[in-house]
Amino acid sequence: MRLSYDGSRGSDLGLSDDLSQVPANTVGFAKASLTAPFPTFAALDNFDNGGRSNYHAFTVTLNKRLSKGLHFQVSYNFAKNLSDMGGYNPTSYAGPAGGQTTDYYNPNIDYGNVAFTRRNRFLTSFLYETSSHSGNRIVKQALGGWELAGSLVFQSGPFLTVLAPGADPAGTNFPNSNNNGDGAGRADIVSGLSVVPTSQSISNWINKAAFAIPPDNIGRFGNSPAGSVVGPGTQAISLSSYRSFRYKERLALRLGISSSNLFNHPNYAPPNLFLGTAPFGTISSLQNAEGRGPRAIQLGGRLTF
Repeated sequence: MRLSYDGSRGSDLGLSDDLSQVPANTVGFAKASLTAPFPTFAALDNFDNGGRSNYHAFTVTLNKRLSKGLHFQVSYNFAKNLSDMGGYNPTSYAGPAGGQTTDYYNPNIDYGNVAFTRRNRFLTSFLYETSSHSGNRIVKQALGGWELAGSLVFQSGPFLTVLAPGADPAGTNFPNSNNNGDGAGRADIVSGLSVVPTSQSISNWINKAAFAIPPDNIGRFGNSPAGSVVGPGTQAISLSSYRSFRYKERLALRLGISSSNLFNHPNYAPPNLFLGTAPFGTISSLQNAEGRGPRAIQLGGRLTF
């Protein structure tokens, strides 16, 4: 058994920003743009080293080496990963240039939960090889030589960011910026309300009352943090069973069956995150990576000679 703590701190990480962005204001973009730093440019892409990150994790691992036909490894990880490198709407791994910042003048407002880090993750993998000590040749052939292997994954969901389409609270034209592919900055968060609804379901994953669309030209950006909502988690059990039949030295037949997501547990994809739209907070698809989609069963055979 091993207990471990892992921590890291990153500084001067890559960020992508817009040098022509006007400062937050209350007069609106039309007037503010007259005194923009580079008024002849709609956008002026810039990559710099102003990002930061902090990671802390505690891991418990139990490992049994192969003996008497059995091997397994069980681990649980609790992690907290904060960064502003993902930009205004972190959804995946940030590249060397980082994500697009909300505010060129204050990239720290994008500091929040990193999307792909799961707060809780339990993972088990195992292999069991059967053997028979019976003196009966038929019984020995029937019960010995089987291999049963599997993996179990249980983890909490990704961190998600709620957006407010069309809103321009800072008066910077952020919704229409050439650098903003979503056309939306972050929404406001309502203090004192849980982002998780009382009865959470795929048709009501986010508490709509906990977020609000900020008014235009109020001199600031939406104040909800990046990664303020936790998406659906993952539960997947995958198993496989194989048996090898050998004839003399040069000929062997291997037959087996394997199944991903054996119990067909529905692992849902993230919900719609655009506040003010009809599908906001609803889930319409499933996860499909790493055997977490609908159950799939495969029969296999291999002849070696």
